[in-house]
Amino acid sequence: MEMDINIDSYDWGNINSPWIGAEPHIWDSLTQGRPVLQYPAKSVIFSQGDAYKDAFIIMSGRVRHSVFSKVGLEKQVYIACPGAMIGEISCILSKPHSMTATAIVPTGLVRIPSKELQRLFHSSPMLADLMLQYEARKAQMMAVQQASLSFDTAETRIAKHLLCLCDTYGVVRPDGIRIGIRFTCSDIAGIVGTSRVTANNTLLDFQKLGILKKEGGSYCVTDIQRLIDMTEETIEF
Repeated sequence: MEMDINIDSYDWGNINSPWIGAEPHIWDSLTQGRPVLQYPAKSVIFSQGDAYKDAFIIMSGRVRHSVFSKVGLEKQVYIACPGAMIGEISCILSKPHSMTATAIVPTGLVRIPSKELQRLFHSSPMLADLMLQYEARKAQMMAVQQASLSFDTAETRIAKHLLCLCDTYGVVRPDGIRIGIRFTCSDIAGIVGTSRVTANNTLLDFQKLGILKKEGGSYCVTDIQRLIDMTEETIEF
């Protein structure tokens, strides 16, 4: 039985960002002794409406979470990065999955059977505390995303998302902050809730304004302060 519980909150980084991750080792009590399963890019891990069965810890790669309308329209909700737990909500509620999880790049996952996850949750106060923090972090992100969709222009939402990418994947250079992953206009459009054409035109406008520079398939933010001023947000590097 665990006697000493660390109730200090784990540093989840930018809790408003739709790019959710952590250090995978925080879930060692769940992952130790379990194999890492490999999923190719574009493979579906579970689909909206599927019966709950397992939760997963992301050890490497990235997983897009989306909801689909009855006619097949997609709305991206968040991107799960290494250290994120996925599928756990359905296991906790004993309900079908409310989202579809798709590997964006080759991704390594550790599978945790639902019954085992629930057993460990009830037997380990430290794990239970960590999972509650994780769910609170996701709830905070969902609230911020909903507010942004309701009140921000598409340009502001894209600027905020670029700041999130800088915060998660930014590499500081003399000429700015290089975003260390590749993404497309469709990727941006899906996560901020706008059209691909609007996302493309906004990124082009940012380049003309000297805020952004395209480098092959990647981007470098060359004027981070102007991007911050556009969003009235704060960020540290």
